[in-house]
Amino acid sequence: MIRLLLAALVICAPALAHDNGQYESVSPEVRAWFRAQKSPKTGALCCNEADGLYAEEDMREGHYWTRWAGRDWQPVPDEVVIRQPNPHGAPVVWWYVDKGEVKIRCFAPGSGV
Repeated sequence: MIRLLLAALVICAPALAHDNGQYESVSPEVRAWFRAQKSPKTGALCCNEADGLYAEEDMREGHYWTRWAGRDWQPVPDEVVIRQPNPHGAPVVWWYVDKGEVKIRCFAPGSGV
């Protein structure tokens, strides 16, 4: 039974992130930017605008820290920081859970806008 539930969760997980129209006001350029972002660490796509979340950012001893959606501050691994300009303006984090631990797939610092 547990295996069946885990299989159902894995199959349904991609459906959790999707555009319900909440990004209609995003310009085509910004939408294209979101969809083109790749993890500097793996080269895999971060996902798209429906998966990236607005985040807060802080610099501590030369490294980014972030928090989002009520979570505590978390250090951002240097190897996942996107160094290209962020046309969205606000910091964006793409995250996932691995073995019960929240990890950051990609992080785009804000542009200061």
